[in-house]
Amino acid sequence: MIDFGAAGRRAVYQQLADLLRASIEAGEVAPGGLLPSSKRLEQTYGVSRETVRRALGVLRAEGLVETEPSYGTRVRYAAERHRVSVPRGASVVSLPASHAQRHALGVAVGEHVLVVTVGGRIVGEYPASTTELTCR
Repeated sequence: MIDFGAAGRRAVYQQLADLLRASIEAGEVAPGGLLPSSKRLEQTYGVSRETVRRALGVLRAEGLVETEPSYGTRVRYAAERHRVSVPRGASVVSLPASHAQRHALGVAVGEHVLVVTVGGRIVGEYPASTTELTCR
């Protein structure tokens, strides 16, 4: 249930993303399956088109779904996660993938990469949706 109440609570689009994520994680929409249309989500939850768009954007950024224009939003198959050990003192930043990074790392438009630097020098770039970082 979405709480449209008092200020200071989670934004409505975040609440909708939480509900959709829970539905996916519970297996209510299987990998490869389509989420309800944007129009159906608007009607079901009583939210605006922009709210649905932002909620789906959150799920895309997390790597849970992918949207195909004129077709719909599909639940992605779980990708194998890779563990990467980073040195102590390293800085890690999550950024939208550039064209070169998308090509080199095989990530889709709109996905993020983790950029690991030590002393201002890049020591690694990894797809954010499939990488788990650990500290050495």
